[in-house]
Amino acid sequence: MGRCGLRLVGLVALTAWLPACQLTRDDRVEVHASDQCAVCHLPEYEATTSPVHEGLYPPVCQTCHLVDAWVPSTLVHEWPLVGAHASVACAGCHVPPEPVYAGLPSECVDCHRDDYDASPYPGHGTFPLTCMDCHTTDGWSPALGATHPESAFPIRSGAHSRFTCFDCHDIALGPSTGGMNTDCIGCHTGEHTRSRMDRKHDEVRDYPAGDAPPNFCLDCHPRGRH
Repeated sequence: MGRCGLRLVGLVALTAWLPACQLTRDDRVEVHASDQCAVCHLPEYEATTSPVHEGLYPPVCQTCHLVDAWVPSTLVHEWPLVGAHASVACAGCHVPPEPVYAGLPSECVDCHRDDYDASPYPGHGTFPLTCMDCHTTDGWSPALGATHPESAFPIRSGAHSRFTCFDCHDIALGPSTGGMNTDCIGCHTGEHTRSRMDRKHDEVRDYPAGDAPPNFCLDCHPRGRH
């Protein structure tokens, strides 16, 4: 217990910087009229530049700091630091020498535009700049494939769910995968020849013998099964 009857904790116990009382040079105890941190620590509050505190945060130190030390703070970050972002140092986003804190852009592409532009397979040039459509904060891979045309070519069920992107989208054909290999018959050759399928579906009502519309097979085989 301190001389003024209050418990001294953390650095306060070592320095006697207790908001309610402190030792003077002649070892006397002075009791303050306020128990607010800023009564003693306003100079630190005003001098802090990384991030700037004055005018941006209220002078209520205990909102973000413990009595043990200024660092690490317990600041509640408005932008959720989850997944891969949890291990990124502050300076990774708030770039020195003059780090910006207030008003820093928070869209994925504000930090990851270089990754977007450099992605070769698939090329992202025709994709929206909303990374979370396909990716999570855990990492770029595996992508969720949310932009895959599921209505035209479902890959999340049936036999196709075991495929990798490059099983259909050949690297040798270049970075763009848009519109490649999306017709069922484009991959299902051999035993799925048009003439053979016409014969097998001879008794199927409304089956278009000859040239069927693209992916007509999906109307009856939505999960890639017989």
